[in-house]
Parts: sequence; C-alpha cells; structure tokens
Amino acid sequence: MLSMALKLYLVTCNFLQSGDYRSLKERLRTLDAKQVLDNQWALRSTYTASELKEIFRQLMDDRDRIVITEVGAEWASRRALVNMAKL
Repeated sequence: MLSMALKLYLVTCNFLQSGDYRSLKERLRTLDAKQVLDNQWALRSTYTASELKEIFRQLMDDRDRIVITEVGAEWASRRALVNMAKL
C-alpha cells in the first residue's frame, strides 16, 4: 500500500470584503489548520497547493486573495500564534 506524505502548508488570505468568513474558518478547522497570524494558517495535508486553493477559493469572495505555500525544511518565525515545528 502506497502511503501519502503529509506536507506542511501556509494558507495566507487577504480578505477584501467585510464578513466573518465562518465557512472558510470552519473548513480550515476540519483540516486541523492552526492560525499563525491574523489571516494565515498552517496545516499538514496530502492535498496539493492547487487543490487547497480550490477548496478555499469556493468559500471566499471573488475579489479576495489567497496564497498557498508549501513550507520547506528551513523557516523562521517570531511571535507566531502557533509553533509550526509542532504541527
């Protein structure tokens, strides 16, 4: 049986419309995403960055922005809301 490796991703959003984005935040929770900054979350997933973008895009306004970034071996943070090394 082939095992899929979990990759670490950062999901960064730029919300250009007012609202609580409850559906988006609930979907992030179902994927066990942890908030890193105000509009940024980290999660481990077998989905590709493109697949994650499509999942979240459907829960956002068409004018909002989103960037999904796979985190490599090297990264650094200061005063993030979560320790990404523990994800």
